[in-house]
Amino acid sequence: LVVDDLTDGRKFANLVGCDIAGYWDKDLFVERLRAAKLARPDAVFHQGACAVTTQWDGRYMMETNYRFSTEVLDYCLERSVPLIYASSAAVYGASSVFKEGDPSAERPLNVYGYSKLLFDQYVRRRLPAAQSQVAGLRYFNVYGAGEGHKGSMARRA
Repeated sequence: LVVDDLTDGRKFANLVGCDIAGYWDKDLFVERLRAAKLARPDAVFHQGACAVTTQWDGRYMMETNYRFSTEVLDYCLERSVPLIYASSAAVYGASSVFKEGDPSAERPLNVYGYSKLLFDQYVRRRLPAAQSQVAGLRYFNVYGAGEGHKGSMARRA
């Protein structure tokens, strides 16, 4: 099941050619998640976020990248569902040290990096009680096919 926000309908191109069971709008997913009206999945791959590092609407960024992610994590932990989520190397900012959990190394330069760091910290606090796998992947500059909708944020090889 793919969950996304296709308000910008051009993003459909990222799903063409994918063999998916179905599509739910992000708002419908959140509604069902909060009402606990979802079938228990085998695992959740939470790879979505607002990845526009030049976005300075902090309220939007925190709702999209932090709050939504905490709800997904809480749902997974309550049901012992493995969660693999997208973090970001943006949590390191201009640091030359890339070490998880080191406050001197995790110094984001923008609200995007901060939203990702805040969620990583939330995960760290919840992890000791977890009965299922939780893994955060700190992506560095990700680029390639399927990024056309990102416009100026698309990476080039």
